[in-house]
Amino acid sequence: MSATRVGSAGGSRALLWLLAPILLGGGLRLVAMEQVFPTRPIGDELYYIGTAINIAEGRGHFYNRHTRAFRPPAFPLLLSRFIDVDHPHDELDPQTFLPRLDRLDPASPDPRLREFLYPLTLLQVLLGTGLVALTALLGRALFDASTGLLAGFVAALYPPFIAFSHYLWSDALFAVLITGALIGVVRGEARPGWVVAAATGAVFGAAGLTRQFAIPIAGTCALWWLWTARPADRWTAFRQGALMLGVVALVILPWTVRNYTIFHRFVPVATVGSLAMAGGNTLESPDWRRPHGPALNAFNQRYFAIHDEMERVDFSRRWTRDRIREQQPTWIFKKMLRSLPLLLGPDSIVFYKIERGAYGEVPTTVMRPLAAATVLSYVLVTAGGVLGIAVAVGRGRKLLPGLLLGIVLLVHVVTTANSRHRLPWMPLLMVYASFAVLQLRTLSWRGPRRRGV
Repeated sequence: MSATRVGSAGGSRALLWLLAPILLGGGLRLVAMEQVFPTRPIGDELYYIGTAINIAEGRGHFYNRHTRAFRPPAFPLLLSRFIDVDHPHDELDPQTFLPRLDRLDPASPDPRLREFLYPLTLLQVLLGTGLVALTALLGRALFDASTGLLAGFVAALYPPFIAFSHYLWSDALFAVLITGALIGVVRGEARPGWVVAAATGAVFGAAGLTRQFAIPIAGTCALWWLWTARPADRWTAFRQGALMLGVVALVILPWTVRNYTIFHRFVPVATVGSLAMAGGNTLESPDWRRPHGPALNAFNQRYFAIHDEMERVDFSRRWTRDRIREQQPTWIFKKMLRSLPLLLGPDSIVFYKIERGAYGEVPTTVMRPLAAATVLSYVLVTAGGVLGIAVAVGRGRKLLPGLLLGIVLLVHVVTTANSRHRLPWMPLLMVYASFAVLQLRTLSWRGPRRRGV
């Protein structure tokens, strides 16, 4: 048998083994969803549902007549495809329907609301299962099949991933798209090609229409291609990166044109960034470590009292400049001390949902093991991921996560931060944690730097 056939057979067996974490992850997510369904939508979930209803009803992409580009369009557009406008619900007017969802009692839900939410939540289960598969494939692309298999099992069992598989936030879709795009980035570095570059750009573009943070991430990955290329291949890497970014721009351009037509202003994707920047830089005085307080409440009241969306953007930008100016020269240090614990601390949005009553009454016998599993799993994945990055060698395997996680930390330190924002980057840490576990016996601990790590 030829070496090519042996390699092909080995690859097929490895892909077959990847079905195990996918089936495990999908089963756990489906069981968890059925056990807790329906959870009451809160906060941004209501925004996405309301916008999706307007799209499904043919009214276009907007939340209300004052909010037409507040958040990116991809996730509500996807949700709208799972809303049955012909079903005999009460009229799907967000002004009346969303308050009913906001008052949903998980213990005795309205059957109509339950029926409305079921396909939307099942979509999240499918996205969560897809994230397990993509995490495994990212591990395979970065390292090998064994690393991918272990990373897939970690993703399948990771409690916050299971929880997000029945939440109606955009994080699950963004995580799927970003992880898929990173697979393309790694493939494009190993075997440069125009098809891979174009496909990766298309996925990054879709991710940018889900959360605009994907745009600088795509630029960072293009720089990584250039950095890791051999001198003789630099021009090829440059053209590949330019093609990828060009496709990103082409995917996002129609939405940008739509926004310019409405606002007569350059709004690439959404206006929410100015709100996040203003909120994140409203440092409460004298306790600037608190993320919420009277100053932030005052800003929110003034912001949402403004009807014109562009006036909101201008107001929030002025507010941000004034707050940063007030905090000089210690602004960046205060932001680091406040934002990094919010982003990296062992908190979870699961606890926030429980606190807000989204699950109804949760007994202590459930809450304690859930909290322990959530915190412990996060700590282990993060510690293992850092170790894996430290000991990875060759082909930019240390540089890629360093660049990506570095820009994530920078953006969320400067703007706003909470535990939700790290979810899309956990698959990358899971891959490196899995690599570290599989390499523990072969690692050399000689030298002060390795012992220090």
